[in-house]
Amino acid sequence: MKEIGLHGRGGQGVVLSGEMLANVYFYEGYEVQFMPSYGAERRGSPSNAFVRIDNKKIYNRYAVTIPDMVVVFNMSLISDIKVKDDGVVLLNSSEKFAKGSTDAKIFTVNANEIALSLNLGTPSMPIINTALLGAFCKISNDYSFENLEKVIKKTIGKKADINIKAAKLAFDNVREI
Repeated sequence: MKEIGLHGRGGQGVVLSGEMLANVYFYEGYEVQFMPSYGAERRGSPSNAFVRIDNKKIYNRYAVTIPDMVVVFNMSLISDIKVKDDGVVLLNSSEKFAKGSTDAKIFTVNANEIALSLNLGTPSMPIINTALLGAFCKISNDYSFENLEKVIKKTIGKKADINIKAAKLAFDNVREI
């Protein structure tokens, strides 16, 4: 079983990303659980989503506390996020980070820059969910980009093409630290 955490702030598309990620894994043939988690339900407040996948039926119903993989939408939340020691972390950041004492693989992609270059959102609130899903597709190697495209088209509707472009740019530009 694999557990994935998505962490950001209200308005960044964290919950929608979790739902889309769950659908992508479903199309890949996995058993899936999707668990959104948010507090005040207002723009800017912490927002989380968790996806649990497995090749067999999932009987666990407890909260995800230390996932295998983490996607960080907003770096202001980094100090509160946990991942397994041998896990994978995807950061929405343009900065380079020191690995520290973790054995986790750390990747970065500047999803904010990608979104703004395509006029997705505003400078104060770029819409980065599809870009991060594109980068996550590459680093997780669990699902095909074609299935991600299918889910983006089904979920986003008329702005699907620009969101697929954001996902592809992030897929091509994600880097390991």
